[in-house]
Amino acid sequence: MKEQRLKILVADDNPSDRLLLETMLSQFGHVVETAVDGQDAVERFDPETVQLVCLDIKMPRKDGWEAALEIQAKAQHRLVPIVFLSGVSDPIALQKCLEVGATDFISKPYNPTLVSAKLNAIARLLVLQNTLSEQRDELSSLNQQMVHDQEVAKIVYERITHSNCLSDPALKTLHQGSHTFNGDVILAAYKPNGGMHLLLGDFTGHGLSAAIGALPLADIFFEWTEKGFVMRQILPEINKRLQAILPPNMFCAAAFIDININNRTIEVWNGGLPDLLYFGRDCDRPKLIKSESLPLGILEEREFETNVELLSYEPGDYFVAFTDGVYEARTSDNKIRYNHALDPLYEGEVKDPPFTWLERMLEEEGILEDPHDDISVLCIDLSSEMVDHHMDQSGAVMDTSSPSDFSFVYELNADSLKNTDPLPYLLQILTTVPGLNKHSSEVFMILSEMYSNALEHGVLQLDSNLKKTVEGFSEYYAQREQKLNALSSGYVRIAARVISGEAQGSLTVTVSDSGNGFDVSAVNLNSLDHEKAFSRGLSLVNELCDEIAFAESGAQLTATYTW
Repeated sequence: MKEQRLKILVADDNPSDRLLLETMLSQFGHVVETAVDGQDAVERFDPETVQLVCLDIKMPRKDGWEAALEIQAKAQHRLVPIVFLSGVSDPIALQKCLEVGATDFISKPYNPTLVSAKLNAIARLLVLQNTLSEQRDELSSLNQQMVHDQEVAKIVYERITHSNCLSDPALKTLHQGSHTFNGDVILAAYKPNGGMHLLLGDFTGHGLSAAIGALPLADIFFEWTEKGFVMRQILPEINKRLQAILPPNMFCAAAFIDININNRTIEVWNGGLPDLLYFGRDCDRPKLIKSESLPLGILEEREFETNVELLSYEPGDYFVAFTDGVYEARTSDNKIRYNHALDPLYEGEVKDPPFTWLERMLEEEGILEDPHDDISVLCIDLSSEMVDHHMDQSGAVMDTSSPSDFSFVYELNADSLKNTDPLPYLLQILTTVPGLNKHSSEVFMILSEMYSNALEHGVLQLDSNLKKTVEGFSEYYAQREQKLNALSSGYVRIAARVISGEAQGSLTVTVSDSGNGFDVSAVNLNSLDHEKAFSRGLSLVNELCDEIAFAESGAQLTATYTW
């Protein structure tokens, strides 16, 4: 190792000792400055240039101990080693040298070999200290840049995942992360036909890796809601996107809430979140809406099902949803409370508004001060004020006095059947009709069931009896995928006619396929059983529509829906 050249301040009131040490240090290649006593040493010390100080213990005006303390004060955060020069071996005096911050001792008379070795050791210490200081400054600069980048990314993230809908007076939210980025997400968007879509999500993990999945989720949620798509269309698309981009160990537990202000209903989907709580105005306890679906991003497209619960609400009802950061929150003593702290809420014993009570409980338990997990709470006040506000703010309640009268035909051949879902395009056209746009959910169900019936039973000739067992259910969709991929001919034709006047309107949809048809007389359209997992599509269409009729031996179905 190359010896380092140091600038050394030597203070000794004995001229001969001072000269001897100065000569010795100069011969070693160091730059030496001398002082005649402790006071002179303090005055000559410059922390910018002096790298080592040698002090005699006994000196006039100011001894070595006092000078050492003042020199250290002038050095501040710089490391300037202090070596005491001593001709005595008094343990108490040497101990005091250490107490005031001495790095080492050099005994008189001076031994050149020992002095050289000690100076080399101190030089190595200084080199190490300088290296650490440079690394510290570099890490500090990198950290500042990282914090700046995170703040910019956080602003962009929050602008993408937030909308002014969250400021709706009917909504109250609590959104607190354990890291700079939040793996929880709360989304809200007004629907074109009035009402609102809301989504509460909780991605696995924490920080940036958890938050990154919120961007495609929010993109689909806002764009598809604005275009008039319904929850049953939006959820499969979000699941498909997340399943394609997220790693296998990552998913999003979520709840999707569709508020329909026209008929005062709520559709709720819960995939992996703690029980959602619905507080009816006249009920003692909340209704629990349990998770009956897997989180988003786990199942493949063909396996995903939108199992929703339909509720009717009255003004004054209340809805509460939260992520597992609340359900599994740790208290200030680091204990997981699970649902025990939430028992009063589940039991209906809370007199305050649920959001107020929840926020106070989390604060009193010290959970908000030091969250161990991302915490999100969404509360919805289903009051009459919410209805008026939505109609005023959404700007999408259309003029029902404008008549519409048009028709179109949409035909898909084999290649299109394999690669295209026509329902979003059809619904986007139909929901532009004044009045009909308020019934987008019903229209979607009618189109979906009619198209699925034509494709699966008409073109692909699948047998719905397979769905009677769990194994058969899987086999049914395996056959569907296999036959669809091998399809080389066939078609599904969708014809729609809309007549809309000032008082009422009608939608007539005719779906025909290239299949061989079936025995129409064997179909009982009045046997709708919502508990069955099969053979309920046509019965559902019959229930929603004013009339339906078969033609061409079952290869054509016409349904009329009025509003």
